[in-house]
Amino acid sequence: MNNLTAKFMKFIESKGSKQYFFGGIAVAVLILIACTFSMSTSYSVVIDGKDMGQISSTVALNQAMNAAKEKAQQETGMEITASYNKVEAKATHGFFSSKMNNEELNTLIGENVEWLAPGAMLNINNGEIQLALASEEDAQKVLDKLKENATADLGDAIVKSVDFLEEVTIETGNVKASEISSPEKVLEKIAEGKEAVQTHKVVEGESFWTIAHNNDLSVSELQNLNPNIVPERLQIGQEISLTRLEPLVSVVVTKEVTVEEAIAHATEYKDNASLLKGESKVITKGSDGKKKVTYEVKEANGTAIEKTVLNEVVISEPITEVVSKGTAAIKISSRAANGSGVLSWPKSGKITSPYGTRSRGFHSGIDISAKTGDPVYAAAGGKVVLAGWYYAYGNCIVVDHGNGMKTRYAHLSAYNCKVGDTVARGQQIGRAGNTGRSTGPHLHFEVIINGSTKNPVNYLK
Repeated sequence: MNNLTAKFMKFIESKGSKQYFFGGIAVAVLILIACTFSMSTSYSVVIDGKDMGQISSTVALNQAMNAAKEKAQQETGMEITASYNKVEAKATHGFFSSKMNNEELNTLIGENVEWLAPGAMLNINNGEIQLALASEEDAQKVLDKLKENATADLGDAIVKSVDFLEEVTIETGNVKASEISSPEKVLEKIAEGKEAVQTHKVVEGESFWTIAHNNDLSVSELQNLNPNIVPERLQIGQEISLTRLEPLVSVVVTKEVTVEEAIAHATEYKDNASLLKGESKVITKGSDGKKKVTYEVKEANGTAIEKTVLNEVVISEPITEVVSKGTAAIKISSRAANGSGVLSWPKSGKITSPYGTRSRGFHSGIDISAKTGDPVYAAAGGKVVLAGWYYAYGNCIVVDHGNGMKTRYAHLSAYNCKVGDTVARGQQIGRAGNTGRSTGPHLHFEVIINGSTKNPVNYLK
């Protein structure tokens, strides 16, 4: 080995490179020393498994965590017990690693670490909804207040029980300090509720008003839920949104209540051949009776979900009404210069466009002057066979009077009847409007005999 070294050095000297060789060794030694000092131990700050950056020591992380914890206690006024997140310092080795200073580390901890404090969680439906409070007592205050509000205006009713429709429990322990709210704030969140998405498909004979009424909504509320729908142009099968807010917790009250109710009187009909079908005359006026009824009612958020009769006492008996009912058929062949009189005018007003040929084609009825909202009456007794949107007629009602006669009332703004209703002569069935193919508010009135339109003037009284 010594011989090999001696030969190598002799080779270097013979080439005149001895000075460069020792210079190279010196450079290599310096590089080795620099690497040794630059490759030092540092620590990765790991939050919930995610590497967030490098620091020089675990002491720096401990100091930053303690400072953040103390700040959280001062800001919340709560006793902070631990961090919600898992925060670690893991040793690493590397060359020239960049490290956070104390200010950067404090900012990192402040933005990414949440803190836990002793409190209570209000769990609704097995934790489907969770609301954090400072204590079990605060959580109980919320539940007590919900029950108190539900029974505040029951008058003379006897409260038998108060409970919750959902499963509601209180769980004590550490909760996120940032999520803890006062009982008042939690009550507001419960009242704000959540969206209950519902839709309704329009069926024949329905109007915007009837849909709103049948779903306990005002027309304006339904319009706000469906801003892109024109109420006068509903189509069969069209979907209407009924989405509304429901409270997060439903309070169920079982109560006993006694009320006075009317006993509806019966109506007895007697045929009268001197009156037309659809016409009637009261012979003996009836009147309702009275009774006192005691119910057991179960309500959720003020809406009855169960109702049971416990007791019933009759105060006065009802009196049957006797009505003479017309059986004579409409004689559609009867005509006179001033009309046959088998039909009464559906509304008062001038004829603004007569039956027959006009510049834009054949007019199948008469137009009667009207303002939007004016009442429209049945021209004779009969059965409602259409009450809905009908192409160019807009909102339209058709009444079948029997014996081949029907009447049509078009461009309406509202209905006061539905398909299947039996109406009497002079009974209000709708309101005039400007729907469908219409140039302004008016009533378009048609008389249809065995499928063909006729001049209404020949049948009006």
